[in-house]
Amino acid sequence: MKSIEFQIRKIEESDLTSLLRIKNEASVHMDRFKQQAAGRAVYIGAFIKDSAIGYVLLSLDNKEDVTPYTNGSRCADMIDLLIMEPYRDRGIGSELILACEEACRQKKIFYLGLDVNPADNPRAKLLYERLGYRAVGKLHLDGVYEYTDEAGEPRTYEDWCVDMIKAV
Repeated sequence: MKSIEFQIRKIEESDLTSLLRIKNEASVHMDRFKQQAAGRAVYIGAFIKDSAIGYVLLSLDNKEDVTPYTNGSRCADMIDLLIMEPYRDRGIGSELILACEEACRQKKIFYLGLDVNPADNPRAKLLYERLGYRAVGKLHLDGVYEYTDEAGEPRTYEDWCVDMIKAV
């Protein structure tokens, strides 16, 4: 696959229009900007020129459900790692994860965690394992989401995830 040049940087509110091409939910992005302004999160993006092609939210709030696996140490939480389809498998996700790890080290947070659905997203789970993350705890219901299927019928999706952590 042809390599591309991209930059990893903190996302700013001026990037909103670009972010909406990845996930068209302005309220989600605005909430993340508020968390970042309050010092509770770092919103990190991958950009080609000034156009966002992926992002991840690094929540600095303690991921308390993994405390038994961190010797009681604080654990940040990587949320919603997403890369636009044409840019996947080019190392962008790995670079976003490494940026989260570096941000944790700078903030003296020594564990980084995440939730992944191993059944629906096995490629992501393999990526995390390659980067040194290990599954802890049991499969748990992370969320229930309403959506409309292709036929226009309302549906419910249950997101069954496993926690993964890494000492950073």
